[in-house]
Amino acid sequence: MKKFTLLTLSSLISFYSFSQTVTDGKVNTESSKILGKLDTAKKAEGWTVRGTNTLLLNQAAFSNWVAGGINSVALTARADYEFNLKRGKNLWENRALMGYGLRSEQQSSTTKVEDVIDLTSKYGYQIKQSNWFMAAALNLKTQFSKGYDYSNPTQGYLSNFLSPGYVTLGFGVDYIPNDNFQISIHPLTSRFTFVQDNAVFDPNNDGILTDAFGVSPGKHFVYQLGAYVGGRYKVKLMENILLDNRFGVFSNYLKDPQNLVMAYSGILDMKVNKFISTQITADLFYDNNQIGKLQLKETLGVGLTYKFGKY
Repeated sequence: MKKFTLLTLSSLISFYSFSQTVTDGKVNTESSKILGKLDTAKKAEGWTVRGTNTLLLNQAAFSNWVAGGINSVALTARADYEFNLKRGKNLWENRALMGYGLRSEQQSSTTKVEDVIDLTSKYGYQIKQSNWFMAAALNLKTQFSKGYDYSNPTQGYLSNFLSPGYVTLGFGVDYIPNDNFQISIHPLTSRFTFVQDNAVFDPNNDGILTDAFGVSPGKHFVYQLGAYVGGRYKVKLMENILLDNRFGVFSNYLKDPQNLVMAYSGILDMKVNKFISTQITADLFYDNNQIGKLQLKETLGVGLTYKFGKY
């Protein structure tokens, strides 16, 4: 299912980016049509407020089904708000992204399918009349509740609220030509990793303490100084299909700069009508201070969506 979903997502991107048609002997690419749909106007003066509230449902039921199956239901709630202010050369951008989801299966305990708190505030000062801004950005990322390895039911929880919690403060430049595209280059970035719950240092409940997310037992945070490069790209693939991509890469100057922290998040929103949509999400994450392996999370759901503001 994971491979199929990612393949579907990448296929949609590739198809709409590179397919071609011939009109009057001239080749017109679909990518040029897509770019024509983007809002390429400069950021408007004053406040820009927009938000998306989503409630997604996944459900499966079986009765006397010879092939077998397990009754299950999953419910995920997401909120994504932006509050941006443009005054002359000053640009202040704020985003709050939160999500929480649970799944219940027959004869099994309830498990978590999504848990994220991602808060960002960024200030930029425009360099002359260009699309470049001198920028400072602050980000907090953590989760709401305890996290478990459900394949190991005898183990305790591995994470919790602010365990880990990541606080990043970066300085550099941003390239922001419009609301749909931006690149951040912050060569001076401080990254704090917090672990506030001592139980995370003893996941096996055996009294043997181990490092957690790069933080040593007895301590509650670790500091890193490095460089950050990130960006966001929103594209309208079709009239009711919107793809929102975000990525970020961090390198620690102080220790093992080759061990990059990398993250990617993609949301494919396929609108059915004003209040109903289908969403596919894909999240990739790599941090050597966690498990040292590429982490993948994908979801697909149909549910209720309420948007406000300009998209």
